[in-house]
Amino acid sequence: MGLRDYLGGLVRRKTPQPLSKDVYNLGIQEKRNVQHIIGPVLYDVANQSTIVRTCITQLKTEIFRRGYEWEKAFYKICEDCGTKHEKETDTCRNCGSVNLRLPSNEQKVYAEKFFEGYVNKSEQKFIDVLKQLESDLNIADDAYLILVKEYYLDNESNVALHKIKEVYRGDPLTMYIDVDEEGDRGEAHFTCLTHRDVYDADPMAKCPECGSKLHPVHYVNRVAGKNQYFVKGEVMHMSKYNPSRLYGMSPILTLWSHITTLIAMENYVNTSYTKARAPRGILAVQTNNMESLVKYWKGVKEKLEKDPHYIPIMGIETDGGSKGSIEWVQFMNTLKEMDYINVKDDLRDRIGAFYGVSKIFQGDTSTSGGLNNEGMQILVTNRSVELAQNVYNQYLFPFLLKQFGITDWNLNLLRSEEEDNVAELRRREIEINLATQIKNLGFEVDMDEDGNFIYSKPQPKEPEGGKPQEGKGGEGKLETDPYAGTDIDASQLGQLQEQQLMGQQGGSEAPKTRNKPSMSVGPPNRNSGLPKEAANNNVDRRTERGGI
Repeated sequence: MGLRDYLGGLVRRKTPQPLSKDVYNLGIQEKRNVQHIIGPVLYDVANQSTIVRTCITQLKTEIFRRGYEWEKAFYKICEDCGTKHEKETDTCRNCGSVNLRLPSNEQKVYAEKFFEGYVNKSEQKFIDVLKQLESDLNIADDAYLILVKEYYLDNESNVALHKIKEVYRGDPLTMYIDVDEEGDRGEAHFTCLTHRDVYDADPMAKCPECGSKLHPVHYVNRVAGKNQYFVKGEVMHMSKYNPSRLYGMSPILTLWSHITTLIAMENYVNTSYTKARAPRGILAVQTNNMESLVKYWKGVKEKLEKDPHYIPIMGIETDGGSKGSIEWVQFMNTLKEMDYINVKDDLRDRIGAFYGVSKIFQGDTSTSGGLNNEGMQILVTNRSVELAQNVYNQYLFPFLLKQFGITDWNLNLLRSEEEDNVAELRRREIEINLATQIKNLGFEVDMDEDGNFIYSKPQPKEPEGGKPQEGKGGEGKLETDPYAGTDIDASQLGQLQEQQLMGQQGGSEAPKTRNKPSMSVGPPNRNSGLPKEAANNNVDRRTERGGI
């Protein structure tokens, strides 16, 4: 290897990052929507559609219906190596240290108090901000959570401490991700934590106002010709349906034709019942007296203004002396002829299927088809709710806890459906039965503070003298069946034992075996390992012998 190759190997330590044509733009990345539909139109269409708003409202209701809870991130943690333990223990399984501690309650004191009250100057509750984020996810597939922080800087303009003062929802229509040519965040521009109007592309530049160090910009909010720059840790961006390096994909764009068709259908019905429209058709009359029809037509127009459903009559002159005729010319079909109900139901089902909201949650129980189908619909919606809750439990809440400096606790949304008490009791019964069986096998069974069974294998006890002792008089020794493994019929066992007993007592001749089958119904005397009461006293030994 030459010197050139050696130096080249030292330089090329980083794997090349793949480039994407979608992000190969300088500065702020513009969000591109198909069909050239701008962002505000997406929200307008979603708010106009009854079906879309119903789906979004039901999702928000089920996702946040039971609120959230604090959970321990571990049972104990080793302060020497940081290993987390989920069960009761006195020593670390990794390093053997006894320096273990429980989760600190002081970590969540400020966060608990912060989330219980208003989280911003607009007097919004934390759950209200979360519902706004859920609406953004279901409309734009982009949701932004903004943290307003108060910083404490050291002498080198580095952040020593920070305190979260407020929490806001960021508007997806005005929020943008600031990336460089390769789509990396925090590499293109820099700003000052004190003077946020500073926006520089030089990472080594200083703030012209205070001379402080500049920090990388990750997000930009563009409102009314003004830009607000946010650094890392101040904004959390989420996408539910199409997560990517930058922006999500709006579900409204996917369902655009379905939603707009439904809106047009609803507007048509509304106009048909509330406003004067063009007549459904005209009545063409062939006549030789047009003057009378003209005079009559004036009255027709007056009636049309008062009654939009009035059918007008139009006169048409005939050639020669032909007789007149009447002809109905229809302009449009009726709602029944257009199959309005079926088309509307089909579009509604497609939109509901995309969001995972079943008919029963949209107030339609006409075609539920019984309890089984209703249960299946509830199950489908519950799975969609669980998927939506994972976005918060796995992304948003960990980000929040990190910014609050909380490491010993987790924040999770509660499941929308409470666990069935009967099912929980049955599960507990199965666990108890299993524990009993394992204990009968010789294992030691214990229970922790959470009610979970703990199993351990007992240490074998070595008897005195090093060998097992046999009890006197047959105590401690299992009686074995002397006829085990033979082909002796069970019906003959009693006679054989009787013969053996007679021979031992007097040496008298043992009675011969009778050719007549025994009708004794008493339990056999052979030692089967079962108590005497467990024997079947009603068994005919002829059946056991397989015939007469």
